Amino acid sequence: MSLEMEQRIANLEQEMMDLRHELEDLKRQQSVAKASTLGARKSIIEQSSAPIPAQNLKPNLNLEPKPKIMTDTEQKVQPQRTFEERIMWALPKLFMVILVMGVLWGLKLVSDYGYLPNEVKIILAYVLSLALAATAYVMERKQIGSSAITISLYGGAFIVGILTTAASAILYEIIGLTLALVIAVVYIGYGIVISYLKKNEVLTIFVAFTSLLLPYLLEYMDFSPVIILIYVVVLFMMLQFVIHQHKQKLALYIATFFTVLAASIIAFMNNDNRVVFAIGFLVVLTTFYTSWCRLYNAESKLKYIHVGLQFSLGAFSLLLMNFIIRPIEYSEALLLILVGLFSVLAGYGYKQKWQEAFDSAVTLAFITLCNTLLVMNLPVNVDQLLIPFITFAGVMMSLRLRVSMMKVVGSFAFTITLALSFIFNEPTPFFSIDHVSLIMPGIYLLIIYVNARRPKEALTTFEKFMKEMYMVDIVAVITAGYFLAYVGKLDGTYFAGAGNIPHLVCIILALLFVGSLLVPTKYKGRALTPVLSVFFILFTIMLEIIPYNMQGVEWLNIVTRIVYIAVIVAIMIDLLMKGRIYQIYQEQIEKLLDPIVSAGVVLTMISIWGLISQLSYNSLLDWKLSIAFSTITLFLTASISLWLSTARHLRTLRITGFVILVFAFIKLIFFDLSALDLLIRAVLFIAIGGIGLLLSGRLLKK
Repeated sequence: MSLEMEQRIANLEQEMMDLRHELEDLKRQQSVAKASTLGARKSIIEQSSAPIPAQNLKPNLNLEPKPKIMTDTEQKVQPQRTFEERIMWALPKLFMVILVMGVLWGLKLVSDYGYLPNEVKIILAYVLSLALAATAYVMERKQIGSSAITISLYGGAFIVGILTTAASAILYEIIGLTLALVIAVVYIGYGIVISYLKKNEVLTIFVAFTSLLLPYLLEYMDFSPVIILIYVVVLFMMLQFVIHQHKQKLALYIATFFTVLAASIIAFMNNDNRVVFAIGFLVVLTTFYTSWCRLYNAESKLKYIHVGLQFSLGAFSLLLMNFIIRPIEYSEALLLILVGLFSVLAGYGYKQKWQEAFDSAVTLAFITLCNTLLVMNLPVNVDQLLIPFITFAGVMMSLRLRVSMMKVVGSFAFTITLALSFIFNEPTPFFSIDHVSLIMPGIYLLIIYVNARRPKEALTTFEKFMKEMYMVDIVAVITAGYFLAYVGKLDGTYFAGAGNIPHLVCIILALLFVGSLLVPTKYKGRALTPVLSVFFILFTIMLEIIPYNMQGVEWLNIVTRIVYIAVIVAIMIDLLMKGRIYQIYQEQIEKLLDPIVSAGVVLTMISIWGLISQLSYNSLLDWKLSIAFSTITLFLTASISLWLSTARHLRTLRITGFVILVFAFIKLIFFDLSALDLLIRAVLFIAIGGIGLLLSGRLLKK
């Protein structure tokens, strides 16, 4: 929707509100007149109010043009709302491009077969260009066909002319470079004039894109890079007349993108006069923000998109500016000028009460100021702190403004910075900037997650899509993952040797899992607990079953196993006693309590068995005692399972207890009798017998 249309709709709404207010005043006056006891005054009021019909009121003067305005609005807005009509409007342009490419390839094919020389082919191409423009003019004068067809013909003439000029000068060398430049400038002028007269934004975009290809022709012609830069800046300024006249916002963004890209490429190809290129770059940005302020409408429903595009182009321009000014000795001065530009934009937004534009400009100014500090002679490794903070500030501002494009661009930049910071920074020495640079991104992630989860009155379309895709919940998982990865670096540096298992990470994982169970879903998200539970079970199976040598840090191995056993037992006790975890997940737990408790009992038994094996493996426990303790563990697990199943009426747990009991008897009879000496065998049987009698008594009481 164009700016003009948005303003007309806003004015219409304001007029309707004024109309309602005056009608209410009229009714209030009539009621006062009726209630008045003074006959003369009542007569005067009635005489003054009675002859004034509704159509003579000031706001009612707009009642007659109102249907007309609404009709024009509906006629202009309807093609934008109907997908089929958009397709029908775009088809002529698409077919025109296809036709032009087909004709050009046909001429090339004829030339390759030797039917036509290059000179004739170029002449035919120019004839085609002029014919397309003449056909469009005749159709327009005689009102033949739709405006989409005539605009496509005008655009096709421009395409053919530009491509033919480039081919004749560079590929075939038929005409001189100076003459080719003159013809190209004429065609560019023709394109700008047609865009101005036809008021078509697509045509303006294509003219801007095609015209900005000319710098490569000028580079081929060995023109001065400064002259090429002047051409780019002047062309961009000339396009502003078309963009301002017809309120073509999309053309402004696309033309700005290709202009800053063209200026940057010219600067990269020429190492000299970088200051001039930087100044030209600043002129382009100043022109863009001036045009943006003139076209911005704070009452538009699309204002967040425009603010996001403004911020994205500003951030992209800042990135290109850094590459341009790198060889310059006092490059921070140019960046300070850019800070001033963004500050002026922020001040203008504040004066106009454009809150979103003001916030975006302030963020750009702050990011540019931090960037200025980066290019100064600051202490070593300070940039490792500033770069993540800059990207973090961009993400936070996008969350505050709720601008979709800013969120995408800021999140992408922050993700890259996060990955690079984690890869290149190490937690050694412990008190160092490198270590702080490793910690801060994790804090930034936590702050981003807390702000992203703040309740909102109404979600935008992009926010609804992100919610359906679990993006905020995934941020919680990423935050926990970064924290575990950081602990892993600490573990690898200060605790575990090369090739060993990071037990500190395993302990933190278990504690995080328990913490996620105790926190309600509205704070932790929907994905954190399921992901941590999968890894917790996986690490339990990997670490608790297989014994391994820890090369002098056996205590850490044992502590890890004990922590996992304690976590599993604590969770089962909470579920059976209907504690906090049970209350948080009551709906799911009531249906799955039996299998969850059964799985917990089995995992606990396996973990204790693994701990006994590890103690034996590290020569901390005699192997015969380990066999006896493992058998006692089986009988104890079976006894507890049968007792709990009877007390809580858990059928799956009862079956699990009987299965473990059978397995314990098989192990006792077929393995332990032959492996143990008489003393241990006697003690073992006494213990098992006592356990069995106690269990039988409990079961019989039930």
